[in-house]
Amino acid sequence: MSTHAEAEELVDTLENVSLFKIGLRLFLAGDLYGLVRRIREKRHGGIFIDLKMAGDISNTITDFVDHASKLGIRFVTLAESRDDVFTRHSLAAGRKARGTNRFPQFLMVPLLSSLTPANFGRPDLSAEDYILERGREMLAAGCDGLIVSGAAIGACRAAFGSEVTLVSPGVRPEWAGADDHQRFTTPVEAIRLGADYLVVGRPIRNARHPREAAQRVIDEVDRELQPGLPGPESGDA
Repeated sequence: MSTHAEAEELVDTLENVSLFKIGLRLFLAGDLYGLVRRIREKRHGGIFIDLKMAGDISNTITDFVDHASKLGIRFVTLAESRDDVFTRHSLAAGRKARGTNRFPQFLMVPLLSSLTPANFGRPDLSAEDYILERGREMLAAGCDGLIVSGAAIGACRAAFGSEVTLVSPGVRPEWAGADDHQRFTTPVEAIRLGADYLVVGRPIRNARHPREAAQRVIDEVDRELQPGLPGPESGDA
């Protein structure tokens, strides 16, 4: 979706969802502050601002984090750089601005789910090994969590423990297509591997009935977390 009106209509429809991700398209639609404020008025859950902000001067990052904290933003993404000076600078400024507040947490992407290590001249590494290498560097620099998909979820959970927040994109229920993701999982697989949060976009947004599609995902996860719940009812999302 590319307009705030479409986004707000979807938020109204998805009354069974409490955490929403806002990306670059909606940022370019203007008045991101107003959109976030209106969504927060509708929902008491969280908002994930996924702009993958590049490094900037400390004052700019401080101002952004200060606004994000006041708006109750749960997560923001910061862009990582192979030049770790930029990565470390952004994270240091962000953590200083956040102070003693718990949120926003800073997430970083070791490897986009549409790419492979070969895209970075590292065909010798598996995706999981590359993600572990970059993830370790990002966490050491001060980020709070990682955005990882596929088998890398389990590898990161095993390597970095329970304190690191893992957000998993590329989540595709069995009834949805893979789209452009090289690495993807079903909702249940992602939970089993150790994901804390699931990013499910197009399978819900493009469904004939978005609320019902979201509920199918929620029910799948609930049955994994609470064995013994009844199976899904038949229906077309």
